[in-house]
Amino acid sequence: MRNRQLLRRLPSATTVMAAAVAACALGATAAVAASSPPAGGPIRVLGTSSGLGGGGRVLITGAIGDHGTTRSVNQAGKPASNGNYVKLSLTQGTILLNKTKLNAVVNRAFGAAKVNSATCSLSVVGSATLPLVSGTGHYAGIAGTVRITISAGFVLPRYTSGARAGRCNESNSAQPTGSLQVITGTGSVRF
Repeated sequence: MRNRQLLRRLPSATTVMAAAVAACALGATAAVAASSPPAGGPIRVLGTSSGLGGGGRVLITGAIGDHGTTRSVNQAGKPASNGNYVKLSLTQGTILLNKTKLNAVVNRAFGAAKVNSATCSLSVVGSATLPLVSGTGHYAGIAGTVRITISAGFVLPRYTSGARAGRCNESNSAQPTGSLQVITGTGSVRF
């Protein structure tokens, strides 16, 4: 009697088999869907970096659901710390964007920025529309634009000795003691 009650609580072999087949079919469908090229539409871009030219992290949602790293590059896609292009190396391919206008806007913002002498900090914000130049993998044939806003902040070191001791070190060779760049954007892509 006790075994009969226990058997009633356990799923039948048919139920277990049906569940396993359904799970496999669902997994295969998900794998096919994950490998299908995006259909296009609106996207949102979120990213961070140190702001010191070493690249950063990026996440794209909407018509593209992917993540990866960023790197400043030249038009040929080769690494260039002051390049006018940015390469997004994502899990399903790469996307190359032209950031020439954004670089100009951010450079003007830095030129006008004033360091807070009490805290040795400064921040800048700049926005521009970036055209998508090309893509590889799932992003082959990509086109469209993304309006990107960069917010960058830095805390500079102070001189520790000499006539400038205690003042903010604003020289080009000064390494910030803290820095962060936050990238946000929206746009639309097509394939």
